[in-house]
Amino acid sequence: MPEKDTATNVRTGEQVVTEVPTAEEAYVASLLRERAAYALYNRADRVAAVDAELARLGIKVDGRETAVESKPRRTARGK
Repeated sequence: MPEKDTATNVRTGEQVVTEVPTAEEAYVASLLRERAAYALYNRADRVAAVDAELARLGIKVDGRETAVESKPRRTARGK
C-alpha cells in the first residue's frame, strides 16, 4: 500500500497529500517495465529471469507480453 505524504503548497498554503510508493512497490514496477522491454525485443531468456524474480516476490504475471519468434524476412527477388 502506498504511503501518504503531506506537503504544503508554497504558493497557496494548501495542504497536499500525495501517495508515495513503498520500496517494494517501486521495485515491482521497475521489474514489470524491464520485463515489457525484454518481451518487446524477443529476449525470452531475460523475460523468464524477470518472471522468476517476480514469482519470488509473490507477483503473478498474466503472460500477455511474452516474447514471440520473429518472422523470417522476405528477400528481394533477383531479376
